Amino acid sequence: MKRWHDPRFAAELARRVGRGFVAATLVFTVALPALAAEPVALTRDGRFKLGPVFAGTGREVVYAELATPMLYRLMRLNANDGSIEAVHPDATTSELDPAFSADGKVFAFLKTVGTLRVNLEIHERSGAKLGEVPPGGGFSGMRSPAVSPDRQHVVYSFAEGGRQHLFQVRVDGSEKRTLTDSRGINNWPTYSHDGREIVFGSSRDGDFEIYRMPAGGGDAIRLTHTAGQDIRPKFSPDGKRIAFTSHRDGNAEIYVMNADGSSPQRITESPDRDDYPEWHPDGRQLVIVSERSGKFDLYLVALD
Repeated sequence: MKRWHDPRFAAELARRVGRGFVAATLVFTVALPALAAEPVALTRDGRFKLGPVFAGTGREVVYAELATPMLYRLMRLNANDGSIEAVHPDATTSELDPAFSADGKVFAFLKTVGTLRVNLEIHERSGAKLGEVPPGGGFSGMRSPAVSPDRQHVVYSFAEGGRQHLFQVRVDGSEKRTLTDSRGINNWPTYSHDGREIVFGSSRDGDFEIYRMPAGGGDAIRLTHTAGQDIRPKFSPDGKRIAFTSHRDGNAEIYVMNADGSSPQRITESPDRDDYPEWHPDGRQLVIVSERSGKFDLYLVALD
């Protein structure tokens, strides 16, 4: 287990993450970057990180970290004391893309089971395995799982038949259904707070844009129309806003827009990469992965 030994850092982390801190860390105006203050660092080790998510209550952040040149490991940051520990300390293969149900009771993630072969694992928070989706033949595997708010389904991205579709399964891995049937790549699905819709990224129109559609599949509505990739969208807990990563300004930055695609606001401004936005359960903060001088750490961004 790693721990930030400065007690002031642990206390500040618990205050900001665990208690819904929303002071005016950043101030926003439409179409203008937020320049009032820098995001607050939650980790300080600089290791390469991917896909942070809050585990239910907002007092824990789970993310993937490059532990060795050949191994990604799921890590858990505890807001109570700033400690960091491996979710599965005995894992010998890479684990990626953690996802939790809104109440934190169901946990999905990807696990490598061979060279370029990835399994989708679905577990109860207690550790009991609920189901799995094995990879197909050859080099293949799932991407970007998301658990429905009612804990009944998992949606994910998978390349099949020359296209990358979105699929849905029950939490036991059964009843696989195709949700998209378009050209290009469909990826990064996330459920709305009521489970009725999915927001995702797609290259179906030649450039990655953000779309939303019914959770059971159907016509997708395009929400963004910009040059440069718009990817990794996440519904806010109340379903009114969507956070996403955009390259529209020539660099990966975090944006927030209304759920209908209107009023996009640029949240970060950095010469390096800001990516992987994830909403705090209070809907007023984001945790992101930010690169600073070649180092990657988790940062907390307070919204208006």
